[in-house]
Amino acid sequence: MEITAWLAQPPKYTTFRINRMKIFDIEVFKQFLEKQREDLHILEAPTFYCLTADCLVVEQWPVDVKPENNNSEVIVDAMCGAAVLRGAHVFAPGVMGLPAGCSINDKVNIYGDLEGKCKKGLKVVYTGKKQFVGTGYLRMMRHELFNAGSPPSGLAVEVILPASRLPVVNESIYPKGTLLLQNLPSLVCGQVVNARPGELILDMCAAPGNKTTHLAEMSNNQAIIVAIDRTLQKVKKIQENCENHGVTCVRAYIFDSTKCYSSNGGSIDSGPPYKSNMFDKILLDGPCSGLGQRPQLINKMTPKMLQSYKFVQRKLFDAVSELNYFFKCCAA
Repeated sequence: MEITAWLAQPPKYTTFRINRMKIFDIEVFKQFLEKQREDLHILEAPTFYCLTADCLVVEQWPVDVKPENNNSEVIVDAMCGAAVLRGAHVFAPGVMGLPAGCSINDKVNIYGDLEGKCKKGLKVVYTGKKQFVGTGYLRMMRHELFNAGSPPSGLAVEVILPASRLPVVNESIYPKGTLLLQNLPSLVCGQVVNARPGELILDMCAAPGNKTTHLAEMSNNQAIIVAIDRTLQKVKKIQENCENHGVTCVRAYIFDSTKCYSSNGGSIDSGPPYKSNMFDKILLDGPCSGLGQRPQLINKMTPKMLQSYKFVQRKLFDAVSELNYFFKCCAA
């Protein structure tokens, strides 16, 4: 129970990756937080600092700041609720319930559905188990969220203050690809690999490409990075991330990483599979339970599910050990 309670708690800071290949003006970030401070009528802005040249750390608003909890309720799914606690806005796919009679720009309270029992399109107060996750302004109406005839998209609630007191930072205050919300362990992986210009690097299980683009940026877009994942959809996501970040040194392939070694493998240009010792470094962030991610409002992990990961992880380690007898392998 203690572990479950800890997993439900958001961290006391949030981290962003700064794209070294783009211009990052820290004054823009400072002015953004100052504007939020004025809007929220808070005396002090949160502390922020660069842990490394590409890692920006932002702490919570002061302790005496408390979100309002006296408005209409918006119910979101547990994953969306966890994202709000991390400082994200609410987007249309995550909304489960919204009372009838709400208007655009109404201030609303956001609740996460802790049991997954809220029916999509609920228009009355949800009486199931829920958790208050923040306050924001409504940006979409019921008919846009539930009656459009196709999956909804777009900003549904502009969050102004999460219950966690973490600042809500719009990455859009900078040109696309300049600033990226990314967990600290994920950032550390890139630092460990330390991609350099001219190196050949393999990124296994690479989607959605956050670590891939980090490696490219660290090498100033001068490494040769091969990114592999199993489906077209995942590879398209890697390519989209590369385009957003101005990265051109990545070659993305649809391939099963457990089979990326072959003694008869071809050249880098021919794509996977590959022979031994072709790469200077290998990054492996294999499938895992994700139990280190916080917060988790719902945790459905069972011992059987947990045990299942070891089989594919072993296959991946077998493949990577054949590819390079001496390799860098990171997982987070």
